[in-house]
Order: sequence, then structure tokens, then C-alpha cells
Amino acid sequence: ASLNTINALTTGVLDVSTANILRGSAADLITAYTANTAGTITGLGNEAITVNSFSTVSQFNIIAANTSGIVTASISNRDMETLNDISESGNALAITVRDATVSAAELNTLSSKTTKDVTVNSSTITGTAAQVITAYTATDSIKGLGDEAVTLSDTSIDASVLKNLDALNTGVIDASSVNTITGTAEDINTVY
Repeated sequence: ASLNTINALTTGVLDVSTANILRGSAADLITAYTANTAGTITGLGNEAITVNSFSTVSQFNIIAANTSGIVTASISNRDMETLNDISESGNALAITVRDATVSAAELNTLSSKTTKDVTVNSSTITGTAAQVITAYTATDSIKGLGDEAVTLSDTSIDASVLKNLDALNTGVIDASSVNTITGTAEDINTVY
């Protein structure tokens, strides 16, 4: 906000090339980058960013596209359809997913886009057993999983994989898509 205020008070070009971090609301940061593009502010493009308030995915994408520095922000969108639009990775984004049903593959991809944890508040997770297990075992990057319903999309599965998934989750596992179960007799008896 201060940068934009100073810029508004001068007819000259404001050089901020020595700035190594910018802080502000998403709207103020976008205004500063717009002025940088217009040439009334110069020197922006490699600084770290801290967004002081919540940022939408759209706002984050604009900010991240204007700097090679790390962006630290809390994302206000909570649905995977919108969160899938996060365009860059390697930034420190606080993200919470609140869809009733969430795809494990999408969660795994979203987790790879941020250096912070993704918190999941969903009642059902879907996908292949491998995708779901990846989400459940990513405890250093995905939080909040362990008691939701699981709907598998596999048509063939090894019984030991089902046992592993069952050990990771206290919710009900719907494996109705599976028409072939392989594995040892002991493992097959356990999953039935």
C-alpha cells in the first residue's frame, strides 16, 4: 500500500530495484506490478512476496507471474476445481480443500505445488489404491486424512494393497469397482 501511495504522489518513475521483499494485500501487490508493467514503478520482478490477507487463486497466479521470488500466501479458494488452476509450484501456499469428495490424484498434484501442508476437510477420497495410498502417506505435505470414505477405481488389485490402505484409514473403503483380487490366500481371506 505504501509503495502504491508513493507512486501516486509522484509523476516520476519510482525505482525499487533494491527491494528484496514486498508485503501487502493481494490487490495492492497486483496494483504495484501493474505500475511496474506500465513503467511508473521499475525494478520489480525478483523479490519475495508475502500476501498479508487471503489471496484467490487468480490473484496468486498474477502475483507469481510477476516475480521469480517465493510467494507466501493463504489461498481463499477451497474447491479443487479452482485450486487445480494454481499455475506455479515452489511457493509457500497455505491451502485447505473442502470439497465433499476429492480426487487423490488431484490432491497429490496440488501438494506438489506448495511447500506448505495442504489441509483436507473432505468426507470421501476417490482414485486408484496407489493414488489414495500416496495421499495418505504424504503426511509431511497432506494433512487431515485418515477417517473419510474411500472409493476405489481399480478393477484389479492385490489383497496386500487393500490391507495396506485399510491400515491407513478408519473410514469405509468401497472397492466395488474391483473384479479381480490377487495375492496370498492369507491376504485374500483378510480383505474378505
